Amino acid sequence: MALPRKPRLLFEKSINRRLYFRRFVWSLLAAVAALAAFFILDSPAAQGIADAQLSRIGRVITLVGALLFGLRAVVNLWYGLRRRTETLRFYDRGFVWQQGQKEYKYKWSHLHSYRESGGGLYLGKWVLYQWGGSRFVMRDRRVFTVTGKYGNLRRFKEVMRRYPAHVTGIRMGQTLRQEKPIRLHKQLTVWPGGIQAGKQEIPWSEVEVSLKRGQLAVLQKDAKGRFKTVKRYRASRVDNVGGFLEVARATIPTHQRERFQKPPA
Repeated sequence: MALPRKPRLLFEKSINRRLYFRRFVWSLLAAVAALAAFFILDSPAAQGIADAQLSRIGRVITLVGALLFGLRAVVNLWYGLRRRTETLRFYDRGFVWQQGQKEYKYKWSHLHSYRESGGGLYLGKWVLYQWGGSRFVMRDRRVFTVTGKYGNLRRFKEVMRRYPAHVTGIRMGQTLRQEKPIRLHKQLTVWPGGIQAGKQEIPWSEVEVSLKRGQLAVLQKDAKGRFKTVKRYRASRVDNVGGFLEVARATIPTHQRERFQKPPA
């Protein structure tokens, strides 16, 4: 009898407020020391002993150091006051999110909707700047958002998006088999018979979908058999994009057999 497989850890991050306050204290002490050195070098006694050129260079260096350490102290104080101690771990079977003394555990089957928003500026593996995040809305309506403060968002999305897509795709398929519609956006609804994009109703036999550069496109086949875009959406404003694509890619070939049939050998 095979033993149950342990969940595989995909992403982990811890934030400790005390660490920010500790960095604030050390940065503040360094800023005070640099500022004290500036005033010492600026004193008449020091100027009389040291070379004038070296004294000016030293004052510039100490002043810049005081400003940099002071800025670092302010940033760490801000983070220490605004952020809370928490640990999040994402696995291939779900995630655990600990906030202070509270701990939340969810399987992927408990996920209601998933949405990716924002982006970032990257230089290879280096993160320059990030905005937005990945939002998980659970079936109990609790919301968890992974933002840039937890690390590289691009890497997180690449690793994680397959799991929300899989579970939401399965649930969407079950809903459609029950002859119920699914609303993903105020201008996008999936029906058992096709897709409603804005005011345009497109049957599965004429529809195509694509996701490129953060834009979700819904296309319709015209009289000449060519697909033309009917509506575009920012993927960051559409729920369960991954699940929707899984459903569409599984459903479209069934209704457009002529497109996907292999030519005879």
